[in-house]
Amino acid sequence: MNFESTMKKDKDKKIKQKYNVETGFFKDGLPYARMGDKPKIMVNIEALSFKHEPPSGFMLKQFIKSAKAFTSEYTVYLIGRRPNLPENYLMDKMAKDYAKLIRREFKEPVDIMGVSTGGQIALYLAADHPDVVKKLIIISAAYRLSERGVEFERKAAEYFKQQKYGKALASIMDLVFTSRLWRSIIKFFISLIGKKIIGEVEYPNDFLIEVQADREMNFKDRLKEIKVPNLILSGEEDIGYTAEDVRTTAEGIPNSELILYKGYGHNLVQSNLKQVQKDIWGFLKK
Repeated sequence: MNFESTMKKDKDKKIKQKYNVETGFFKDGLPYARMGDKPKIMVNIEALSFKHEPPSGFMLKQFIKSAKAFTSEYTVYLIGRRPNLPENYLMDKMAKDYAKLIRREFKEPVDIMGVSTGGQIALYLAADHPDVVKKLIIISAAYRLSERGVEFERKAAEYFKQQKYGKALASIMDLVFTSRLWRSIIKFFISLIGKKIIGEVEYPNDFLIEVQADREMNFKDRLKEIKVPNLILSGEEDIGYTAEDVRTTAEGIPNSELILYKGYGHNLVQSNLKQVQKDIWGFLKK
């Protein structure tokens, strides 16, 4: 493997040593976290991100929490987008970056998982570059973002342009949490400390381009082009990707398996992790 280590002071050194996790950049600039040492590879395409850099702090802990269930048989990667994306760098181009990386680094098809925006990119990857995908797992995503999702992301983008990062992050929370009470509480605190959570933003265009790609995507007419075995998981109460659109996505892909979780929203993985992992294992072992 060709990896470039980050030059920043490593504040996550202890947790990375404890769980044998590596972070850095591939030589073409895509940031990654890696956990495990098995021959089989699972690539998790990162969800919407404010900054294109290796996960750290809370996000690194979330990766470890979700990845460690699979390290008995897999080396698991979380891979984001390269920083400083040019204008109109939409999901087909992002998918091409992942395809080139997989061909170069892994030499054979790998199991692909994508959550939210990562799931949308994964649809393009499976359709445009089937040679790199062994099995496909789409979580909390569909062939398009809902109208409410488009509106929330548009609002987040406007705040982000104004460098109101706390309000931008709070707007994204409208997509994540279905409970009005939880949403109100979390949005209040995030609006206060969101700027500190996000930190300095070197390339603000990265987030703006990602939400543009989210809002403009409509993959409905191309779903039939996906031929690899695939599993789609989503919460029935997801605001950003409605149950109706998720069903349409599954119906459009040949031989797709669908599981909708009653009572869960867009934060399905965080709130129902063990069951989601169990269902993914069932699919992978077939």
